[in-house]
Amino acid sequence: MKKGLFVALSLAFAIGFYTMRPVQAAENNDFEVQPVLPDNQTDQTENFYDLKVASGTEQTLQLRIQNFTNKTITVQSAIRNAYTQVGGGINFDAHYTDKTLQHPLTTLLTQPKTQATIKLSPHEATTLNTTLKIPQTGIKGMVYGDWHFIEKPNPDAKDHTAVKSHYAYSVGILLQGKGYASASANLIYQHTRPFLYNKHPAMAIAVKNDQPMAMRQVAITGEIAQEGKGNTKRSFRNSNVTIAPNSTLKVPISWNYDSMQPGTYKIKLHVKGQNYATRFPIDKTFVKTFTVAKSTADHLNKHAAKKPKNNWIPVTIGVAGLWLLAVGSLIWLLAVRPR
Repeated sequence: MKKGLFVALSLAFAIGFYTMRPVQAAENNDFEVQPVLPDNQTDQTENFYDLKVASGTEQTLQLRIQNFTNKTITVQSAIRNAYTQVGGGINFDAHYTDKTLQHPLTTLLTQPKTQATIKLSPHEATTLNTTLKIPQTGIKGMVYGDWHFIEKPNPDAKDHTAVKSHYAYSVGILLQGKGYASASANLIYQHTRPFLYNKHPAMAIAVKNDQPMAMRQVAITGEIAQEGKGNTKRSFRNSNVTIAPNSTLKVPISWNYDSMQPGTYKIKLHVKGQNYATRFPIDKTFVKTFTVAKSTADHLNKHAAKKPKNNWIPVTIGVAGLWLLAVGSLIWLLAVRPR
């Protein structure tokens, strides 16, 4: 059994959600998937679903899955909604929702319960079906998510000491609804709040995209400084990322191993990118001030990771001392000691 975690992503598209990769048989993959593209696919050369959908319609989405091994494997599948992860970029979660998200993908696609867990015999191939239903009122702009597949580890494997390999595929599903060609992403400042980020004190600057349209090729620059105190500026930068429709971008600015101090802070956030459908530029700057209470700072500092001690410093000093002692003794023996 191979060691480690192997994740194969089978798709993505120009918006930059993932790197496009053809689905093909490969020696290192236990299984692979291939979407069967329907007639309302906008581009038949793509390797994900990019569908124009009309109000009140229903259709079946199909996908072919094949086991390339000489053993029986079990694959779990699920429909998931897209969201913006911390710092930018798109991820997926079956339970994600937002007040501005009128039609999550998980409410439009119905996957048979029998296909949530798929058992494939050696070299077996089969076709999966999921039903897409568009409400009579239709959907607006973009709805985005994925059809996710991951191999379930074999609990009966003889080699229990080996780390099991998990093969996963994510097939994107983009639905183009009413007004898709003219819809535009829109960023609104939400709040700035202290939190622990990777076990370090940090500030999260939150801006919401409240529209059913994604942003692409996004560059993010966030800065924060404590008022009345010099040399306290901290920053965060990221580029070429995406912002999902109807989701919140949280920009993390970390204190690393420093302690956060109470007081008034000024933040400046610059987000620049392109509207996905129109490619029109979007350029937003937010400048805000907020106050961190002493109790909040103390709580974060108490639970933050502590800077590791460098135990090599006393060792190095000790070795250096012994080396100097040895050199000094040698000089005394060769040059200073009376003969």
